[in-house]
Amino acid sequence: MSVLVSGFFVSLESLAKAEAFKGFVQVAPQKELFVDYVPAKEKQPTVVLVNGLTYSTRQWDSFVNALLAKGVGVLRYDPIGQGQTLLKYAPVVAPIPVQDQVVDLKSLLDKMNLKGPYNIAGLSYGGGVAAGFTAAYPSLVKNLIMMAPFTRPLDGQDQWIRAQIWATRQIFPFNKMSDDDLYDYYLHQIIYATYPQAEPIVLENPFKLEATFRLVQGIRKYRPIDLTSSIPAKSLHLLIARQDQYINTSVLDEYWDAVPEQSRASRLYINGSEHKMVEAVPNFTAAWVYQILSGNKKLSEGRDFEGYPFRGEVRSGQEEIQVGRE
Repeated sequence: MSVLVSGFFVSLESLAKAEAFKGFVQVAPQKELFVDYVPAKEKQPTVVLVNGLTYSTRQWDSFVNALLAKGVGVLRYDPIGQGQTLLKYAPVVAPIPVQDQVVDLKSLLDKMNLKGPYNIAGLSYGGGVAAGFTAAYPSLVKNLIMMAPFTRPLDGQDQWIRAQIWATRQIFPFNKMSDDDLYDYYLHQIIYATYPQAEPIVLENPFKLEATFRLVQGIRKYRPIDLTSSIPAKSLHLLIARQDQYINTSVLDEYWDAVPEQSRASRLYINGSEHKMVEAVPNFTAAWVYQILSGNKKLSEGRDFEGYPFRGEVRSGQEEIQVGRE
């Protein structure tokens, strides 16, 4: 069996022996995903990274470099609608269901002959995809690392859209659009009006802004909070940025509270970090993830931790863990 890598078909045996590669891997007929893979050094774990909403593989660079320095293997990839994969298939003109992203990730892991159970780490949108993967394949997940994850639509954005729908019904009572269609109509407006200022990277190519809308459209009804019963024992590690400009801490605490106690491994609050923690404090975040991947038993008891990136400290009560300083 072979897979398509950078325009060439490569045997799985050769792929497994590769030191590192970047290229496209075919995951389904007429569907390829861009992959950046570095195998683990001897006896070190591998982590699979799932992109945030406006991410590509590039935005992980500083975080990944810190893990690679410890010998950790890293698989990062661009799903449909993101990065190099977006450019290959642009323009995207239909919703991108999060369920399809889950299936594509499973197919990618199979085609690359990477054996589970896996360490899956997802940021924001990627946290939602990682939650979906875990719900679909719980026996294949060793650690579910959710970094400021999507658990429901952004409160402010959702409230504004629902207010517009209400106003539309009052002003145009005979409007035949469904509430669902109106929601997508106003979602499109708010993304085009606000994301270029809040997330300038959406303007890096002519296709990304529309693709971002299609990604949000495909995940907005998804409810990871309803999937928590499928999370394997002692596998969920939740990372929360104290200065998250998009997701309120209470939203993620609500998600944590819905997770069965036996599934909780660790909850870390990162002081001095905004939403994109792998860019804001990449060395500290990587050091914490390495603690998880290395099997630190203190991170398997469902405990709460406070992280201080610029001191390289993590505290739980009177106990302190020294990790990498930012």
